[in-house]
Amino acid sequence: MTALLSIVELLDRLNQVDESHEIEAKRGESSVGKSALETISAFSNEPALGGGYLLFGVAEDETAGHFTVTGVRDPKKLEQQLSTLCASSFNRAVRPKIWTDVVGGKSVIAAFIPEVSAPEKPVFVASQGVQHGTYRRIGSTDQRCTEDDLRVLFRAGDTTAYEDALVNDTDEADLDLDVVAIYRKQLLDANPATELRDATPLELIQSVGGSRLVEGRLVPTVAGLLLFGRRLSLRRVFPQLRIDYIRVPGTRWVPDADHRYDSIDVRDPLLLAFRRAYQAITDDLPRSFVLEAGSPERRDRTAVPEAVVREALVNALTHRDYRIQSATQIIRYSDRIEIRNPGHSLVGEEQFGQPGSFPRNPRIADVFREMRLAENKGTGIEAMRRAMKLADLTPPVFSSDPRGDRFVTTLWLHSLLDETELAWLRTLNQELTSAQRQALVVARRTGSVTNIGLRDLTGLDPLQARRELHALRDAGLLSMLGERGGAYYVLAPAAQPGAGIGTVEAAPGRERGVDRPDLGTDRPDLPPDRPDLRTDRPDLPPDRLDLVANRTELPQELAATVEALGDRPRQGPLRAVIERLCAWRTLRPVEIGAFLGIRPDNLTKRHLSAMVEEGRLARTHPENPNHPDQAYQTRQGALIGAKPEDPDDAR
Repeated sequence: MTALLSIVELLDRLNQVDESHEIEAKRGESSVGKSALETISAFSNEPALGGGYLLFGVAEDETAGHFTVTGVRDPKKLEQQLSTLCASSFNRAVRPKIWTDVVGGKSVIAAFIPEVSAPEKPVFVASQGVQHGTYRRIGSTDQRCTEDDLRVLFRAGDTTAYEDALVNDTDEADLDLDVVAIYRKQLLDANPATELRDATPLELIQSVGGSRLVEGRLVPTVAGLLLFGRRLSLRRVFPQLRIDYIRVPGTRWVPDADHRYDSIDVRDPLLLAFRRAYQAITDDLPRSFVLEAGSPERRDRTAVPEAVVREALVNALTHRDYRIQSATQIIRYSDRIEIRNPGHSLVGEEQFGQPGSFPRNPRIADVFREMRLAENKGTGIEAMRRAMKLADLTPPVFSSDPRGDRFVTTLWLHSLLDETELAWLRTLNQELTSAQRQALVVARRTGSVTNIGLRDLTGLDPLQARRELHALRDAGLLSMLGERGGAYYVLAPAAQPGAGIGTVEAAPGRERGVDRPDLGTDRPDLPPDRPDLRTDRPDLPPDRLDLVANRTELPQELAATVEALGDRPRQGPLRAVIERLCAWRTLRPVEIGAFLGIRPDNLTKRHLSAMVEEGRLARTHPENPNHPDQAYQTRQGALIGAKPEDPDDAR
C-alpha cells in the first residue's frame, strides 16, 4: 500500500487544487455528520480511485478562497464515533485508517477510506438501502448512484442494461430486414470469418441481443429496435431520439430568430444514422492535400483526422443514455465541433484514456466493434489524443457532467493559437506560458475555461492546471466563478478585447470578442444605458420593471398572453408563460424579464432556477449555472441547441 499523506500534506494539496476527487474536508467540530456517510460510501465504491481522505476540523473560508483549520473539540470522541459508524452504518463494515494531528494549535482528524474489492461493492448506507444509499465519487462531489452507476459497481452481474429491455407493443414487423442485410454485408467485409455469416436475418438479430422469443413471438429489445428498427417504428417508440447536425456561425451558441442556424435531422436506425452523421461531419470539414513521399499521387486530408471523428461519434452513440428522450447533437462552430450526448460517463474523468471499458450499452457497442468502427478496450480517448497531436491540432476536450447527465466531446479544427489569437494575446502585454495562452483563448472563444478542460488541452495535472489558472486570475486576466468543485474561469473585464489593454481585429466572419450580434450594445433599440429599464414606476411593485415596449417583437398570440398576466401574476400562470416564451426562443433572464417586467435577478431566483429543478426548463450552460451567457429553453431540448420550433418538440 502506498504511504498515506500526512495531515499537513493533505491540507496543502487541498488548497492547491480547485477540486479534489481524493480529499473531502468536514468542519466536524463535535460530530461526524450525515454527509460523511455519503463520502465514505463514495470513496469505498469509486472504481480505480483507490480510496480517499476525510479531514475533520477543516472548513473552507469562502472570502479568502482557501481551507483553514477550525479544529475538533474532542478528538478521541470523534474518532470513536467515526469508527463505530464505519463498522455499523453500512451493508458491510468499512475499515478506515484514522489518525489525529495538531496544526496551529488545533486538532485535526484524518481518515483514509480504502476502495473495497470488486466483489464487495457496492458499499451503501444500510438505512437508505442500495437504491438510495449508494454513492460514487465524481470529481469533488459525492453522487447518489443511478441505475447505470450500480451496473458499474455490480459489473453488470446482477442487473440488466436498459438496452436489453423488451419494447412493448412491437414485434418483428418493426424490424427492417434491409438494414439487417446492410449490417451483414458490412460485418462480412470487416470479418469474413464471423460465425454470423450463415445466420438468417432473424437469427442474426437474436444473436446480437436484438430480440427475444416471448411465448413463441419474437419481441425486439431496445438495442434491436435502435439498431435495426424501421423509421416509423423508431419515431413511434422513441420520438425524441435522433441525431441533430447543427451549423452555427461564429464560436458561441447564440440562437437568433433572424439568423437561424442550419441543421440536419437524422432519424435512422443507428447503423444508418452513424453513416449519415459521419458523412455530414466529414463533408463539412476543410480539406487540404498532401503528397506522399515517393508517390506522385495527391491525398486529401481533412482538418480533423477522420479516425478521430469516427471514434468520437461512435462513442456518443454507444455510450449515450437512451432512456433520456433527447437528441444526440453535433454542433459545428467556425472553430470546433462539439458532440453532445445524453448520459454522463460511467467512469470518472480521471480515468479517461486509461485501459478498460464499461460501455452503457455493451450490445450496441459490440455491434460497432465487430464492424471495425470502434474498439471496446477503453483506449479510444487516448487514440484520439494521439491522432490530434500527430496532426498538429489541439487535443480533444472531454467533459462529463453527472448533474446534467450529459457528455461533451470538443474537437478543435485547428491550433488554438492562430495568428488572430496570437495578435490578441500580444495586446495583453503579459509574459504568458503556453498553457496560460491556451486557457485565455478558450475562455475568449467559448465563454469559459475549467481546470479539467485545460488539463485535456495541455496534459497538465490538476495542481499544475490550477496554478496556471490562478496565475491568470491574480494577473487580472481571468475571473473565477462558481464554487469549489464546479469552478470555472471567464475573461476578466481588463482582458476583454477593446477593454483598454489593447484591441485586435477579429477573424473574418467573427464578431469582435463575443459573437452576440443580437445582444450587442451597438443595437439602436438597446442603448448602453438601457433607459427602458426604469425602476421609478410608482404603480409597479419593487421587483417589476416597465419593459412592455419590448413585447412588440413577440408573436401576436404570445404577446396577448403576456399582456393578460397583469402586473401581479400568480406563480402558476407566470411560470406557464415563461415556459411558452422559452419554447418560442432560447432567452436570457434579462430578455425574459424585459417581456414580463420583472428584474432578471428576482426572475432567476424565484422562478427560473425552480423551473429547471422541476424539469420544465433547461439551461444552455448547465455545468455553470452562473455563466455570464446563461440562457433558458424548454426542457424538450435537454442538450444545448435543441430547436423548440421543431414540430416534434412542440408539445
